[in-house]
Amino acid sequence: MSLLDDITLGRFYPRDSILHRLDPRVKLAVLPLFVIASFSGSTFSLQLLLGGTAFLLICLARISFKVWWRGIWIFRWLFLFTLLLHLLLSPGRTLLGLTWLSRDGLLQGVLVCLQLTLAVTFSSLITLTTPPSHIASALLSFLSPLSRIGVPAKKIAFLFRLVLDFIPVLREEGKDLILECGYIRNRDDHIFQAVQKKIQVLRKITPLLLHRLVERADKMALAYAQGEISTELEEPLAPLTENRDNVIALILGLLFLALFFIGMS
Repeated sequence: MSLLDDITLGRFYPRDSILHRLDPRVKLAVLPLFVIASFSGSTFSLQLLLGGTAFLLICLARISFKVWWRGIWIFRWLFLFTLLLHLLLSPGRTLLGLTWLSRDGLLQGVLVCLQLTLAVTFSSLITLTTPPSHIASALLSFLSPLSRIGVPAKKIAFLFRLVLDFIPVLREEGKDLILECGYIRNRDDHIFQAVQKKIQVLRKITPLLLHRLVERADKMALAYAQGEISTELEEPLAPLTENRDNVIALILGLLFLALFFIGMS
């Protein structure tokens, strides 16, 4: 399994679930607020509350916890670096009688890692449960009122869809290059050997990957310019009230967030 297979941000997993059937406007309105709440919660009890909510949403989306874990595991070095910075540099009570280790820093580092984990989880749920075309249509519906004051809503939504559509291209090209480089993950390698191998592969494939992506982007731009690919967003959205679940999910989500932020004050 390559590193690129572990990236869940920007990846759609088709399922028949409650979250998949919800209107993309509801998800685009509520889930980013959960990301904000993740960074706003400054206590472990609030993070536990949000963690339970994230667990419930993953179950409702019928997304495998293995998929979720792979998406979190890819950020392990960021988490480790964050934890070490807080442990070594934060003032406060000492840990294990060592003046250069901070107990308060350790607690704060764990809290920040939890915040990052929840933020990644809520962000991933948007793309995991919604096709890129639907996300772009939802974004367009939010930006359309701003077109009266000159905001190019259609262009922004279309460019956003291009970015989401380009993520599978990045994954495909990256996997092909890794196979061409003959990279094989050996479980007998210790951690430093594994990291060294990955660094060598990244150094080798990065310029090639950038070259291929520029070529693919060039071809895609030429296809759009020649009209081979439509620039229109072809996913009209039904009224929110057409599906009762949309209204219920929107009310419950906003009510939960309102109570959450009130509880923080």
